[in-house]
Amino acid sequence: MGNSGQRQNRHGGGRPPSTSTGENVRASETTAPATTAAGLPQRKAASEHMTPKDVVITAAPAQAGLAQFLKDKLEAEKYTVYCNTELEAAATKRVAKALVDCKLFVFVTGNESAASSLAADAVAFAYISNTPIVIAANDDRAGILANMIFGMKLALQKMEWHIFPADSMESTLPAFMAALKKGLSGEASGNDIPTEAAAAPTPTNRRQLYAHSTKESKLELVGDQGNFWERNFGGDEDVAWYKFQQAFLKEYETNISELFDDSQVSWLLDMLKNEVFEASQTEKVSKVKFIEVRGESEHKGQFWKVVSEIAAEKYSMNEVFNMESAVRLTAVENLGKFQTPAVVDALLKLLDDGDPNIRAIAAISLGRTGTKDKVVIQRLLILLDDKDRICRQSACLSLGHIKAEEGVPKISHLWRNDFISTVREAAKTALQQIGGPDAERILRVTNILQEEIAELEGKK
Repeated sequence: MGNSGQRQNRHGGGRPPSTSTGENVRASETTAPATTAAGLPQRKAASEHMTPKDVVITAAPAQAGLAQFLKDKLEAEKYTVYCNTELEAAATKRVAKALVDCKLFVFVTGNESAASSLAADAVAFAYISNTPIVIAANDDRAGILANMIFGMKLALQKMEWHIFPADSMESTLPAFMAALKKGLSGEASGNDIPTEAAAAPTPTNRRQLYAHSTKESKLELVGDQGNFWERNFGGDEDVAWYKFQQAFLKEYETNISELFDDSQVSWLLDMLKNEVFEASQTEKVSKVKFIEVRGESEHKGQFWKVVSEIAAEKYSMNEVFNMESAVRLTAVENLGKFQTPAVVDALLKLLDDGDPNIRAIAAISLGRTGTKDKVVIQRLLILLDDKDRICRQSACLSLGHIKAEEGVPKISHLWRNDFISTVREAAKTALQQIGGPDAERILRVTNILQEEIAELEGKK
């Protein structure tokens, strides 16, 4: 089955220690981070960021020649390019920062990068951020896939590879450039899922990700020649989970065996049962839920396509937010740009992180998504009670940014009672942003009281 996907030891990996300020620090000694007009902590100055590039290329040292060849060709076409040929944690972090604002990612792969958890981090980050991906390689595709980390293989399964023979690299260049230009223009290249199927609702309401057709892949879809449900369950409106599982494993045995070993099959089935079909309580799958997941299209392989995309998205999220991930912090800082339910779910989980810096950044990112989901608001309200003052401050500003009126009582309590001045200032800013009769009344009454108190103190 190839590489099982165990993460490697990293060079210089790990997360920097928390620099959280304890609550025993006097208010006068704290300094609030600079904020935007919207009240959220300000992003770093542009000079501290990489200049956005059109294309990001990453490769292992063994593929440095191909990476440089592609970089030269792209720059000759007037594209701006960031190119990395190191498999080190620091280099992967720089790749992630470059991926944030790039238009397309070229993954130059080979046996070394296929087995690298650092390369897997970069691929997963590009995948969840919806960056178009184009694959290039010098080596035999089958041999690379045999050694490829599971999550990377899952994310790249649908994509066409561009093989550049060492003695005739120019011959592959026209097809590669055509694929790259389609990706840069935002066109879907070779995706054989019909438009109506692409728009079908799924548990994560996934956006369609750029992918090339797998013309030479062993992972071609089988089964689903019509309606999977009717073929296996006839006119039943719901079926027991174990029957659904048996039918799924039989129908897609070839596809599953190409991608998953036994432990990964267990992971896939658990995800389908508990997160996709939400059958952990009832032990049943309804036809209505199946159609919601699959979409209305009944063309060949549609259900497997949807399942494999959900699995790839889920595994990529796990890869990016793994505690050892080289791209974790960059992802948290920038996920607010990607307003998908999967991203919001990942940020919600980070509100429970043991590092208060991560909790604070997750809160800020949730605010930047602009979502007014009730679960998001409730979790941010809970964060107002966090023992770390930066977390409380971030929660205030995010609730203010999304104008969460439910937060007025707790935010007003912090404005009047928190003993850290920056938290009180953030709470006041949030109340001003939320507005409305309740917030305006609290602001007016409290301001009057403060003026009266100041006047009395002046008479003493």
